[in-house]
Amino acid sequence: MALAHLPVAMCVFPYHQRSSAVRCQSGFTLIEVMIAVAIVGILAMVAVPNYLQWNARYQLKQGTTELAGSLTLARMAAMNRNLAVTVTLALASGRVTVDFGGALAPIVLPQAIVGFTGGPTVQFTRQGLSGSTANVPLTLVSQQGTVYSLVVTPSGKVNWCAQATCP
Repeated sequence: MALAHLPVAMCVFPYHQRSSAVRCQSGFTLIEVMIAVAIVGILAMVAVPNYLQWNARYQLKQGTTELAGSLTLARMAAMNRNLAVTVTLALASGRVTVDFGGALAPIVLPQAIVGFTGGPTVQFTRQGLSGSTANVPLTLVSQQGTVYSLVVTPSGKVNWCAQATCP
């Protein structure tokens, strides 16, 4: 029986049964396992920081889009109910919370968002217009210092961008 066709393995011939089938054992050596562990460790050292940065940016983007959608919903609620709606942002226990003055349920933005700048209140009139004659900027800041901005125009439209200031 030719052993050339067998994969890399350690074959053992039983002493008392030389004519019977060959019994083979296969596996990895300690060196091969250690090299594989070292490669996985190096990949983890590179991948984990990148994943953490990506996750923080993702949570910031998710929080920004959630806030923009909620502001648009508050504007529609002001028009539908024919009453002014005031949206208030606050920083409580390290989390940014948004209150819609009873028009909508309050929301808490993702934990990666640690602060905001801009007016803490945005008001929508009965016609859905902003209570201001100028753009109302809001800026959300992540733990890593990444910044996304929202702007509520005088017409009540909400825009957001991945910059410190929206055009």
